[in-house]
Amino acid sequence: MSSSLQHTTKLPAVPPFDLRQSLRALSGFAPCAGEQVIADGAVRKAFALPSAAGPAAEAIVVEVGPRGDGRAGVSLAVFGGRPLADDELRWAERRVSDWLGLADDMTGFLAVAADDPALRPVLTEVAGLHQVRFASLAEGACYFVLTQRTAQRVAGLRKHRLAAAHGPSLTVDGQRFVAFPAFATLTGLGPDQLARFTGNARQTDYLLAAIHALAGADEQWLATAPYEQVRAELRRIRGVGEFTAAAIMLRVLGRPDRLPIAMPQFADVAARLYGADTSIDAVAERYGRYLGWWAYYAKTALAGLGVPTTHATRPHRAA
Repeated sequence: MSSSLQHTTKLPAVPPFDLRQSLRALSGFAPCAGEQVIADGAVRKAFALPSAAGPAAEAIVVEVGPRGDGRAGVSLAVFGGRPLADDELRWAERRVSDWLGLADDMTGFLAVAADDPALRPVLTEVAGLHQVRFASLAEGACYFVLTQRTAQRVAGLRKHRLAAAHGPSLTVDGQRFVAFPAFATLTGLGPDQLARFTGNARQTDYLLAAIHALAGADEQWLATAPYEQVRAELRRIRGVGEFTAAAIMLRVLGRPDRLPIAMPQFADVAARLYGADTSIDAVAERYGRYLGWWAYYAKTALAGLGVPTTHATRPHRAA
């Protein structure tokens, strides 16, 4: 479907904010590689409108660039295949703000990090960064179910194939953009259809359970209710364990309050920063309710500096 420009506006961000850091983080975010186009200091990405399903599903494409007036935030252009209603435009604005974490107030975390001798030197690598999230609850939840007992690269490819098969698309300036399908489409897929994108029958069952449990969820409640209540609600979904629940909370809902920090992927980050003998519990105590942002900032900064963040806690085999 071809498109036309439907809407332009400016969205505020809580300072400090630097869009260049967001684009850099997006460029290195393997689970969504190739699903947006970054060029000339801006990014274009497709989003599935949440109302229609199946062949009637529609996509919009957003272009996010520098705000240009000296204020913290971004410029936003919205492309659609038809005139968009006001509520659809407001939905697009909220979705982009959530995707880029524009409303996140990082000042409390940054104050703690500035007093951390190990993290402070690498903070300049990510100055102005806000946490970039999955573009929708549907996409993030599906991805984290697909990563269970599966390499991230493989899970990312399966998520990409699911979007290509069932996501709506829109063409802007001759380039086709595909959106990850909304819950309205995903709930119409049966086990046999979903099995094309999973590793085994159990993962198919878990994916189906997550889709149907979250399709009717109140996303505002998930984003704002007490952390432990939301976590418990996620854990009630068949197949959603501690890591999957924490990953959805942090990387989809933007909630940094908790983290299964003893898991190797986080313990390895701590080992790179503080040394292999540092107690991971001491890191958790220092950062408290900002622990998720500690992990995100530290891993992103170390990756930008070319420092590997895996196997730092494990002995290396002799060559």
